[in-house]
Amino acid sequence: MFTEGMQNLLPSSRIKVLVVDPHPIVLFGLSVILEEDDNLEIVGTLRSADSIQEVLKLNKPDIVLIDPHSPGVDELIQIKQVQAALGSEIKIVVYTATVNQSETCDLIRMGVKGILLKEMSVSLIPQCLKKVHAGGEWLDRRSVRMAFEQILQRESAHKKISAHLSSREMSLAALIAKGYSSKLAARELQITEGSVRVYLNRIYSKLHISSRLQLALLFKEKGLG
Repeated sequence: MFTEGMQNLLPSSRIKVLVVDPHPIVLFGLSVILEEDDNLEIVGTLRSADSIQEVLKLNKPDIVLIDPHSPGVDELIQIKQVQAALGSEIKIVVYTATVNQSETCDLIRMGVKGILLKEMSVSLIPQCLKKVHAGGEWLDRRSVRMAFEQILQRESAHKKISAHLSSREMSLAALIAKGYSSKLAARELQITEGSVRVYLNRIYSKLHISSRLQLALLFKEKGLG
């Protein structure tokens, strides 16, 4: 964990923070903690990223501190909403109770600069925000280690499977494993449905499987789904 001390910022350069969390009590607690730091300024608190445009009418944040795990909402969609509304230059710090290997991989790939677990000391939150604002990163080492292990496993599995399939077959297999119909896959790859059937038969034969379900399970097992 990065815990280096940070120099105080000038009052005119306070870090503007937007807090997004589905739980009102957590929102209140974070606001109290952050407002105690003279270097930080809360420019808004939201229960989801859906209403982020309302905050932008008043002030644009430097950092978004967000728990993307809202009931019934894909966590990555929330992150994408923030990026779409604010632009890629806005720095995002995820503050959440849990994060698994797959989520950590995806968050890092999407450019998230910080991952804070809610089990950590609240005193680390201001330190994290200041470090990220200064151009650094704050990532839980355990989560990152597991994430990179998964990335290596995915790359290894991808190489093994792609060694048997052509690039077109690999692209089609990935779509079918995600649940695409033959019609949608054909449209995505700009080929005919007949070609999809031909490619699928080749894929099944090369991978020694016999159905879409087995293909999906294989990709999930290998971390490619």
